[in-house]
Amino acid sequence: MKQNDSLFFRIFSSKIFFVIFLIIVIYLSMSVYREIKQRLEVKRRISDLKMEIENLGNENNKLNNLIEYFETEEYIESTSREKLGYKKPGEKIIVFTEENTDNILNVNSQEIEYENISNIRLWWNYFFNNIDV
Repeated sequence: MKQNDSLFFRIFSSKIFFVIFLIIVIYLSMSVYREIKQRLEVKRRISDLKMEIENLGNENNKLNNLIEYFETEEYIESTSREKLGYKKPGEKIIVFTEENTDNILNVNSQEIEYENISNIRLWWNYFFNNIDV
C-alpha cells in the first residue's frame, strides 16, 4: 500500500498534473463565465421584451379607445357636418370663403394701426361698427 500511496502522491504532486489541472480549471471557469454572461443577456432581453409588451398594450388600449370613439354617434355626426356639409333640420350653415378670411386679415392689420387710439374710442368703434377714427 505504501507503494500505491507513493505513486498516487507522485502523480498528484507532479508538474504535468498541475498544468493539466490548471487547464481544466481555466476551461471550466471560462464555461461558467460564458453561461453567466448568457443568462444575464437573456434576463436583460426578457425585461426589454416585457417593457415592449407593456408599451404595445398601452398603445393597443389607446387605439381601441380611438376605435370606440370613431364608432360613436357624436363622431359620426361631427365628421358628417365638417366634411360632408350635413346639417340638422332648422340649422343654418355659415361657410367662410377666402374673401372673408382676407377681410378678417385686413381688419386685423387695421387694428394694429389703432394702437394709438384711446380704449374708449376703440370700444365705441367696436360696438357701433364705426371704423373711421
